[in-house]
Amino acid sequence: MRGRAGYDAEGAPVRMTGVSLDITARKRADERQRLLLDELNHRVKNTLATVQAITLQSAREAGAAPFVRALLSRIAALARAHDLLTEVAWEGADLREVIARTLAPHEPEGQAGRIHLSGPPVQLGPNAAVSLTMAFHELATNACKYGALSASTGQVHVTWSADGPHAPAAVRIDWTETGGPEVSPPTRRGFGSRLVEIGLAREFGGRVELTFARQGLHCCMRLPLSRKIQMAA
Repeated sequence: MRGRAGYDAEGAPVRMTGVSLDITARKRADERQRLLLDELNHRVKNTLATVQAITLQSAREAGAAPFVRALLSRIAALARAHDLLTEVAWEGADLREVIARTLAPHEPEGQAGRIHLSGPPVQLGPNAAVSLTMAFHELATNACKYGALSASTGQVHVTWSADGPHAPAAVRIDWTETGGPEVSPPTRRGFGSRLVEIGLAREFGGRVELTFARQGLHCCMRLPLSRKIQMAA
C-alpha cells in the first residue's frame, strides 16, 4: 500500500490519496522462480553426473573412434530428453512422445513405417523420462547395428499397457523386433544392456528382462505405478 497526505496552508492534513496493489501473483511468481532455479541447479548436477558415468562406461568398452561415436550419440539422446522436458517446464512428459522422439533418428532414411508404437497415455516424471529415453536409445542403437533395423525387412514394435492382473499395479512395456537377422545371445553384456536391465529396474523398482530369441530381441519392462510413472486420465 502506498499513500500521501495533502495539507492545508497551516500544515494540517486535509486529504489522503493512495493506491492498494494486490501483489500475491508477483510473490508467487518470485517464489516459483526461486524453486525453478534451485531445481535447475539440482538437475544440472545430476546431468553432469550422468554424462560422467556414460563417458566412463563408454571408454571402458570401445576404442577411440567407436568410443567417440557412442559417446556423442548417448549425449545427443540425453539432450533430446532435456529438450522435450524444457518444452513442458520440466513437469513431465508423455511416454509416447518420449519413445517417438528417441527412435526417430534411428529409423532408416526413406523407410518410414518400420517402427510401430501402440499404447494408452502414460505420464512420466522428469527423471523417468530421461531414464527411459536413454534405455530406448540403447535398444534402438542395438537394433540398427545388429537387430531388426539393420535389415531392410526388419520391424520394431513398441507396445505398452496397464499390467492390471498383477500386483502392484504397473505399466508393461514390450520392445519386440522381427524380420531382422537371426539373433544369438551375446557373450557379454555391454553398457547398453546393463543400463536397460539393471538401470531401469533400479530407477523404477521394477523388472526388466532381455530375451535374445532367434527371431529377434524382446525386451519386457514391468514398471510399478508411482510418482515417476502414471496412467494418464
